[in-house]
Amino acid sequence: MRRIILWAVTALVAAAVGVVVYLELHGDFQRWRDEAALDSACDGLLDRNVVRGVLGPGSVEVEEEDEDRGGEGLVAACEVRVDGSGTVDIRILDTAYAGRTLDSFYAGPPGAHALPVPVGHGWTGLFGADPVLVGDGEDPFRADDAEDVTTSLVLECAKGSSVKGFSVTVETTLGKTLDDPANRPEFAKIATSTAAKASKARDCGAELGKPVRRLGLPVNEDEYKPLDTADGTCSGIPTGQGVSIATETKRGHAPYEICRLAGADLNKRYSLLAEYGPYAQEAFIDYQEYGAEEEFPSPDVPARDRDADGRSSWTTAKCPDGLALFTLQLTSEQDDNPKKRVSSPGLAYERAALRAFAERSAKAHGCSAPVQP
Repeated sequence: MRRIILWAVTALVAAAVGVVVYLELHGDFQRWRDEAALDSACDGLLDRNVVRGVLGPGSVEVEEEDEDRGGEGLVAACEVRVDGSGTVDIRILDTAYAGRTLDSFYAGPPGAHALPVPVGHGWTGLFGADPVLVGDGEDPFRADDAEDVTTSLVLECAKGSSVKGFSVTVETTLGKTLDDPANRPEFAKIATSTAAKASKARDCGAELGKPVRRLGLPVNEDEYKPLDTADGTCSGIPTGQGVSIATETKRGHAPYEICRLAGADLNKRYSLLAEYGPYAQEAFIDYQEYGAEEEFPSPDVPARDRDADGRSSWTTAKCPDGLALFTLQLTSEQDDNPKKRVSSPGLAYERAALRAFAERSAKAHGCSAPVQP
């Protein structure tokens, strides 16, 4: 009996070796290895065909991030590199752990040199890149500079699911210029396909968006317009003493919106932020780590005007995905550099600006009217 078992094991090993040798001889072993690596990457939540379609046919290298190093709330994280084509870094978070993970939800590149724009097409998400500013007349999103192009999506699971929702963030390097509108959808494909696969694999049942056919360019910090012509995230905000210039993005179903206000001298005066769903939840938790409730936004203090010693005022609104947070903040230029300060338009102006910003944003997201301080 032992001889029969030994013979069977030997035969299986020989067959396996034969398969490998056959694949190597026929040039298919690398392809088989690459496909296996893509199928198992990020806990099996990637669509191999979509990844191949974006990154090309080169040899594949996958690096997984250990959940223990990723912290509480990390569902999966991995980096996929394709020789000669590009790299994607994927992170999938459980939004129920907002404020308790080692990762923050994507709200734009470090330093916020460019504002992320809504993904649109039925997706709740952001599309951003950090440009390297070059000489006048040149495209700041040149192919060799647009290395950190990020698509980040938020999924809200259906009622009855054991999972609250997911955040899927994909940073992509392709060496393609964002200035060509035809290239931009390539940077969103892996994020949308991963979101769809994660929703199905984890019985989330989220409402998914449509294929992303078009994407706007992230907005450079020096893309100013007169405030009274604003038609996006700064729309409806009145001008005031020393406040007449806006930097904004189009309004869409984004979990994070920003409007920057400046004076005629282009010195930034205020930043207005709208945060929804897990972004707002994380913001509330983060704020409470820095001070008392009367100084920073809290779910227990639904609205508050800035006083003479404060840096921000806020309001909230009830939304389908939870409590939204809207804040008006003095910029660091105004707060820390007296030489750049101009006479204040006054707290009454700040109240009117925040109210206009919050009301329009909340309405666009299907929320209730924001609370008045």
